[in-house]
Amino acid sequence: MTKTTSSPSPAAIDYDATLILAVETSNKNWVLAAHVPGLGQVKAKQTIDPSAEALAKAIEVYRRRATGCGATVDRVIVVYEAGYGGFWLARWLDTRGVEAHVVQPSSVPVDRRKRRAKSDKIDADLLLRTLLAWLRGEPRVCSMVTIPDEADEDARRPAREREELIRERIALTNRIGATLATLGVDDYNPLRRDRRIRLEALRTAAGKPLPEHAKAKIVRIIERLELSWRR
Repeated sequence: MTKTTSSPSPAAIDYDATLILAVETSNKNWVLAAHVPGLGQVKAKQTIDPSAEALAKAIEVYRRRATGCGATVDRVIVVYEAGYGGFWLARWLDTRGVEAHVVQPSSVPVDRRKRRAKSDKIDADLLLRTLLAWLRGEPRVCSMVTIPDEADEDARRPAREREELIRERIALTNRIGATLATLGVDDYNPLRRDRRIRLEALRTAAGKPLPEHAKAKIVRIIERLELSWRR
């Protein structure tokens, strides 16, 4: 089970001296939304290259903007969504004196009609609003994931790999079943030791051997199954 953290004390945040930044991460670019001291209710937003170095430069730019408005940034808080990128960015930020939080996406209420096509990601503006509410101590606004150190995260990999292999095995087995179903065959288990022998003996609903291309497809899937067992 994923561990989460509770909301901090609202009194612990000095909004006039705290740069608060939300990062919507992706492989192509990162979208930032920021609450910058000195800018009032204006929220600065920009798109950067998908790298920690680009984020660090953006933070410095926001610092300078705050300074230009007569404010001093004593604290920087960053939030991003848990997902493909893992926790490396949070650890990287921590080593540079930046407070990082990782939000559990499923804990943030989002109107599904407003989700973007082909994406279930939380956008930067919503992330920023959610973080600000969480920092104010609002209950149940979201759940923040506990950030593990590198050793703890690596220790979880064998269990996660096993889960991935099981999901892959189920998907491949279902593909074989779907192919055979089109031929009227429903009595075949590709996980048995004698799967290749039994495949040769299979007959379609018409009593004929499996068609050439259907059989070749099943053999290729079986080979993928057997490869996954050797990993």
